[in-house]
Amino acid sequence: MTRNGNGEKRLIVNADDFGWTQGITDGILQAHRLGIVTSTSMMVNRPASEYALSQIPSAPKLGVGIHLTLCDGAPVLSPEQVPSLVDREGNFYSGAEAMRRLRKRGFQSGEIEAEFRAQIRWMKDRGATPTHADSHQHLHLYPAAVYAFRRALKAEGIRCARPPRNRYFAKERQLAGQHGGPVYRQLAVSAYMSYVHRVVFEGFTVPDWRLVYHPKFRGDSSLLGQGLHSGLENMQPGAYELVCHPALPEPGFTENDRIREERQADMRVLTDDMCRNLVIQENIALISYAEL
Repeated sequence: MTRNGNGEKRLIVNADDFGWTQGITDGILQAHRLGIVTSTSMMVNRPASEYALSQIPSAPKLGVGIHLTLCDGAPVLSPEQVPSLVDREGNFYSGAEAMRRLRKRGFQSGEIEAEFRAQIRWMKDRGATPTHADSHQHLHLYPAAVYAFRRALKAEGIRCARPPRNRYFAKERQLAGQHGGPVYRQLAVSAYMSYVHRVVFEGFTVPDWRLVYHPKFRGDSSLLGQGLHSGLENMQPGAYELVCHPALPEPGFTENDRIREERQADMRVLTDDMCRNLVIQENIALISYAEL
């Protein structure tokens, strides 16, 4: 766990989905070079994975972790090795179906661990050692997957992980709001994530919190800039990770991307002068997982 008794404000700005498409990969690299992105998480089973791997040397200050996945695309292992994780065609299930099966414990824990390790080794075998690990759609945090995630990271020597706990900062405070849904669900999820943070991830280096936007800024990509500025202006000492999804448009993908507006907004906000100046003004140290 991280310990921040010196009053510093440290922020990892991590862009997910590195390697999904060339447009996403190039967008992340641009948001790093021109903006405040300090870290990224790589998907190793997507069309642009090899392309993303080839671009890593061009951004030596960009931390590159692994974005483990159990949904969409095909597994790294053969379908015969992970039968509970794949459909009849040997591909991962959609995100919604994967979530449903995880809730019902339809995935075998040993197969999750094996596939996670295979994805990590895909990177390591190609000369890229992940700085940290997280997962696509946060599937590793489900009770049916979280211990397999821990075992896989320990076996492969990865010592840093995304924080499971959420926290927002704003002038206006309200009860709960760190997680979505009714208050009773927010409190239950918050208690579970605290357990994961303190017990399951014991021995790992994890930021104190995942920085999220105040509830009034959520669900509308046009408010993303206001939400980020509010969070940075009111941020308290500690180590945080801000998850983002910048991307450049890519014909054949962007039209059907369910978060295309968020990606465009992230691209714009993370590279604007106001955001960079605010980080300096608030004395926030931008770091990667390698510096955590």
